[in-house]
Amino acid sequence: MKIDFSLTLPIRTALLTVSGIRVEESPAGYRRLEACAEAYRARFPGASPGSVPGIEYARKLFRMLKIEPTRHRPSSEALLNRALKNKPLFSVNTLVDVGNWCSLDFLLPLGIYDTAKIIGKIILREGREGEHYLGLNRRQVNLGGRYLLADEQGPFGSPITDSQRTCVDTGARETLCIIYAPLEYPEEQLEQNARQMARRISEICGGEIQFVNLVSGEEQVG
Repeated sequence: MKIDFSLTLPIRTALLTVSGIRVEESPAGYRRLEACAEAYRARFPGASPGSVPGIEYARKLFRMLKIEPTRHRPSSEALLNRALKNKPLFSVNTLVDVGNWCSLDFLLPLGIYDTAKIIGKIILREGREGEHYLGLNRRQVNLGGRYLLADEQGPFGSPITDSQRTCVDTGARETLCIIYAPLEYPEEQLEQNARQMARRISEICGGEIQFVNLVSGEEQVG
């Protein structure tokens, strides 16, 4: 898939694609997610998410996107909260589990999509009144006034929760992943995160890394 992506916000995003993947219902990715959670508990025993270094980046990002993080917790912080409290983490499939592992490790929200389900150009923009989609939690997500990812068919993702329409299942053969960060997040670190995520996907799901790029501010790829 050729990536044609644009945004008009003062944030950073990392985009990556891996093709030729095999998505399975196996614990390979989930074991890495659990190990990451265990490492946080060992390093920060009895801590709250707010006291863990790095958590502030996702909160700054959400405020930049007009999302109050005290009402809508970033997915990375939600994972950290469960990890620190030793609550069960959920397994979906190898690719989604790798995504959750990376989100917890990097403490940044991210999205994982089946590129075969994305139509045309992608833009990160503010949602219009009445826009919504069926979320991964099988609930209607209202998007008016919130920032979202849209293709030529309409909204399909957001830093809060993504849609059923472009979700990754065992039929996926190529994935597009987007990592979100505020401008304060070091550019070199974000690129390192993206390349590490691509390598992890290839390790667990096979496939070849096709594309890694950063888009910041009002830049465009495509």
